[in-house]
Amino acid sequence: MPESAPGAAAAPQRVAAILPLRLEAVTFEAAGKRILGPLSATFEAGPLSVILGPNGAGKSVLLRLCHGLIRPNGGRIVWAAADSGTIRHAQAMVFQRPVLLRRSVAANVAYALSLRGVARNERPARVAAALA
Repeated sequence: MPESAPGAAAAPQRVAAILPLRLEAVTFEAAGKRILGPLSATFEAGPLSVILGPNGAGKSVLLRLCHGLIRPNGGRIVWAAADSGTIRHAQAMVFQRPVLLRRSVAANVAYALSLRGVARNERPARVAAALA
């Protein structure tokens, strides 16, 4: 069995600390048109949750709302963790069209680690482990 990357074991604890995520009558409108809602749901730690729907159903809008990238026009989005820093650092979202910076994959990974506050001298080993 392959070894986990350094820090990989800590991720489930951080995820559990921010869940459940509750959406309470959340709505989102753009240009006067209702895009989503009202929607109420709870996402718990544990089994995966799957969001399905046809093109234009609002799946990406829902994820952007949950991750705090856009604000709802109505309702509330409540994470179990009250600290927004904890919430930001314990979640990740891959966009439909992910963007890598114009540099090597290793440099992109190192950049992400620097944004997370990983010390410069730790980054090469962490990058190597992630890419292995």
